[in-house]
Amino acid sequence: MTMKNIILGVLFMELVGLSACCNDDSTLASMNISDIEIGAIADQSVVSYVGDKLEIHPEISTEYAEDQLSYAWYLYENVMGEFEDGYRTNQISTEKNLSYEVNLPSGSYTLVFEVTSKENNYVKTSKVNLSVSTSFSQGFYILKETSDGCTEVDLYGNGGLATNLMERFSGESLKGKPRNLSLVYSGEYIDTDLNKTASTNLIHVFTEDNVYRGFRSEDMKQVFDNSNLFYGGDIPGTEEPYIIFRTPNYTAYFSNTGIRTAQTASYGQAANTGMMGYPVNEIGTSKHVQLLYYGMNLVYWSNEEHKLRTIDYRFRTSSIVEVDANTQYPDDLECISSGVNMMSNGEVVTAYFLCEQPSSGDRYLLLIDTFSPEMISETIKLDAKFHVASSDIVTGNRLSATYLYSIYNNELYAYSWMTDDEQKFNLPGIPAGETITYITNQYFYYYDSPTDFDSFIVATQVGDQYKLYFYNKENMSGGQPVSVGQVITGEGIVKAVRFLSSVSLSGSDHMDNPIYPLTD
Repeated sequence: MTMKNIILGVLFMELVGLSACCNDDSTLASMNISDIEIGAIADQSVVSYVGDKLEIHPEISTEYAEDQLSYAWYLYENVMGEFEDGYRTNQISTEKNLSYEVNLPSGSYTLVFEVTSKENNYVKTSKVNLSVSTSFSQGFYILKETSDGCTEVDLYGNGGLATNLMERFSGESLKGKPRNLSLVYSGEYIDTDLNKTASTNLIHVFTEDNVYRGFRSEDMKQVFDNSNLFYGGDIPGTEEPYIIFRTPNYTAYFSNTGIRTAQTASYGQAANTGMMGYPVNEIGTSKHVQLLYYGMNLVYWSNEEHKLRTIDYRFRTSSIVEVDANTQYPDDLECISSGVNMMSNGEVVTAYFLCEQPSSGDRYLLLIDTFSPEMISETIKLDAKFHVASSDIVTGNRLSATYLYSIYNNELYAYSWMTDDEQKFNLPGIPAGETITYITNQYFYYYDSPTDFDSFIVATQVGDQYKLYFYNKENMSGGQPVSVGQVITGEGIVKAVRFLSSVSLSGSDHMDNPIYPLTD
């Protein structure tokens, strides 16, 4: 028999065997595999601990009969990642349609919907982003001055406007006019209820009378004040706390006496106390600080020296930001406003510091490139004809244009340092008779989080009543307001607005381009 005949014989026997198997319904006949297609499921956002339920009704396309399919829903927190055995550790439902009451800490989670064929164990999955917040863990915190000159905080969030949080949670409004409001994501503290260290998003409030309070965002429980922020004892009465913020490896505290830090726990370690150690730099700072170069450098204004300083991410080496013949500036400037601007390509980040010389009234714009934080890239002496050269109400634009916005005679102007010109913009929706007192560009960008947004916010005043007008991304065109979004009303005078997201940010997240503004 030739080799060719042997091969043909083997093939014939295989075909006979295969035919026999295909006629046997109990074997390979049950192994036919049909595809399973899961329709798109939108990202979800829900408030925790208030009885809110996730209600998801997925659409399934398949040739399998309904009784041939099984379903499962799984959940894991993004900051922890999938478990050792994958996503299947925490199953929350075995029904096709999910109805799940959410009682979870605020944060960013992933839902996994799994469809399985009972016949052959063929599995198809779909992942859904879930943003969980509590009543206080997400929203716009509004720092305001009360009619008697004290400091209060309102919160505009899912439940509408919650007012006077200081009185509600500290027993009374804080003494002194508002100085600053700052946020720390994944801030560390001692949980006195459980007697252990813990981590959550924190809200920090500062007044001109040097009163300081720190609250956790889950429930506005006070975790820090003037007596327990420092390892070395009380904050001295003459010390002026300015700002607390997070960097990749530290939580940093800036005041008129210098810089203190608390090293944060590395991934997988238990949280630290969050208490500040002894000063790492005893030269006076300010609230005007910007995180640059992928979190590796900080640039800030020193009120004491009237100069820009830089310090590395380890808070070991601080130096005055260098100037050359083209970037000189007077030695008696005061900083009015600071921020960052990202060009449309998403790579070039410029930090700006708007400063004024009290003796002359002249204003200077100091610009620093992200990749060269040790050197001022440009100094612009603003022409007095521009309204930004004299307005006390100024803010920047992060993404949509290289604008500095200013208010003059209750009208909005936008100055561009790229073209050295200024435009007048309308503010739709604001009626005559309301005085503009504050403007800000608040944003949050974190890997397509459901809470990502970009909003230009204007505060107005009539008597003791404020209004906040939100010009969201869809209400803007090229940095110009074209329509108004939501409008909210409260009592007091707005001094700052900060948006807090319920997501958890790790230290390495702060090495990305600016996720949110540290200050105005």
